[in-house]
Amino acid sequence: MNKLNGLQHIGIPTNILNETKIFYQTLGFQIIDEEDNNGSCVAFLELNGLILEIWESLETNNHAGAINHIALDTSDIESVFEWIKSLGLQLIDKNIKSLPFWDNGIRYFNFYGPNKEIIEICQKL
Repeated sequence: MNKLNGLQHIGIPTNILNETKIFYQTLGFQIIDEEDNNGSCVAFLELNGLILEIWESLETNNHAGAINHIALDTSDIESVFEWIKSLGLQLIDKNIKSLPFWDNGIRYFNFYGPNKEIIEICQKL
């Protein structure tokens, strides 16, 4: 039984949120949601099923490789959390977290890949 549904989104921090939104809109992406995360603006843009999560951050330093994380979608966050723990992977989050994004919120957790890339498992509620 496959516990993951596929790519949910790619997270990109930026210190120029409006310019970044305009840039991706020029490429054909459309804004599908905007949120406030403790004072930081977050925008979700979509193009043919590919979703980008873009948020305000001063930590980008405008360097190459500013992608912060990839998020994989699941319909059963608890099961996947236990599965990832059983694989012995390095968890960033010791518990499942939640945010009030989208209509009903999300639940998620993060862990490291072999190159210290951040992988998020996310379930929309």
